[in-house]
Amino acid sequence: MRSTSAFFFLILLSMPFHAQGQSNNRSWQTGTVIETQQTKVQEGSTYTTSTDGTAKNKGNGTKYSENQTTTKTDNYETYQLYTISTGQKVYTAREHLLFPWSKPATVNVGESVKYAIEKNKLYIVGDDGKEHKATVTKVSMKAE
Repeated sequence: MRSTSAFFFLILLSMPFHAQGQSNNRSWQTGTVIETQQTKVQEGSTYTTSTDGTAKNKGNGTKYSENQTTTKTDNYETYQLYTISTGQKVYTAREHLLFPWSKPATVNVGESVKYAIEKNKLYIVGDDGKEHKATVTKVSMKAE
């Protein structure tokens, strides 16, 4: 039992180093932020139904009545859009901000940004040094 616990402890210790090592293997480049925008996209709706019932004694019988109320709540997801200009291409990507307290990458329009492209993902390093992952939604050639 002790050796199993020690084994899992060692695996947990090695995980952050492994994940950190992967980000350092990216092919980092420098581009210019030409646009950034936050959007909210409706991802569906939730319906909630509540029923209130009453029963009244009427002597030789009981009268039942009910009221039913249905409420619709729209569900919105927040995305941060980034447009980055590189040597020959312009990348547009969106980062899904999963929680209300999630913050997008701290970047400034017109300034340089460190980025890497892997498959359809764009990795951005913000001014605060934090790495953010966004999904590439559009790639275009720069007009010459």
